[in-house]
Amino acid sequence: MGKLKYLSIIILLSAAVACRKTGVQSPEELPVVFSTEQTKAGLSSVFENFRVWANCVSEGVSTGVMKGYRVNYDAEQGWTYISGAGTEGQELKYWNASASEFRFHAGAPQDRVIGISESGLVLDMESTQTLSNTSLYSMPYPVLRTDPAFGNTVNLLFRYANARINLSFRYLSDAEVSITDISLTPSSPYAVSGHLAFGYDWERVSVTPGALTDVMTSSDPLAFSGVNIPAQSGEAIATASPWYMVPSADAKGQWTLSLKVNGEVKQTAFTIDRAWEPGKSYVYRFEYTPDANLVFVGTTTELFVGEDLQDGGEHNFS
Repeated sequence: MGKLKYLSIIILLSAAVACRKTGVQSPEELPVVFSTEQTKAGLSSVFENFRVWANCVSEGVSTGVMKGYRVNYDAEQGWTYISGAGTEGQELKYWNASASEFRFHAGAPQDRVIGISESGLVLDMESTQTLSNTSLYSMPYPVLRTDPAFGNTVNLLFRYANARINLSFRYLSDAEVSITDISLTPSSPYAVSGHLAFGYDWERVSVTPGALTDVMTSSDPLAFSGVNIPAQSGEAIATASPWYMVPSADAKGQWTLSLKVNGEVKQTAFTIDRAWEPGKSYVYRFEYTPDANLVFVGTTTELFVGEDLQDGGEHNFS
């Protein structure tokens, strides 16, 4: 029994040493780097840094090698975790051929990551109309030693943690119409900030949103920019000012749309019957008819893909 215990300790120590090994670069030992191939054009408004967790698995033992490292974007160096603000004490890490697997996941921007571990991520969330104030999480990124990606650049796939809310309007008339003073008012409070947890399952290679805690709520209307609908337009036109909301089930219920059509006040009530989920876009569609009826006609739901931002390697928005 004593020999078995001693052998177990040796295996654990060997695995930890293998995962933490650093030193001179060789063909079988390359530094862990994040994408520097993109110019980051169009992405700087989203985030300039992220916080990453990396684990190395060897002999069935998983060891943290980047325990919430801050990674900064530098115009000359690209993504770096050994220089710039907040990188003090962080060491250059290396791939190791004795490891069976590396696991990576991250949250962005780094100041919105309030908790990170191998199995989870907690993000500080807020409702906002500014993309740079949104929060993002990455999909799980496991790399087996037998994978072609082992030893290569780590490209993390980030997704928005906020839900995107917008309105679209269709005017069934030959006349041009101006829609202004658009607002949505809830019948009960909705979340405007909170801490959203995500759980990482490395066996299924999946991530699942968890509980929303430390919630602050509001009953204030959501304001949207006006739209002009051209004459004889059969297309629905969305506002240019979507909201990026805290995902929450308390958004369900009756809301009231208020607006002005060519200066005349119009209102209609409608029901939101789906909870807002991270990374999903909800477009609530309305029509205005010649007999002055404002009608809710349905909801379009899809993943939203980062507005007009470019794909950028590790910023492969989905």
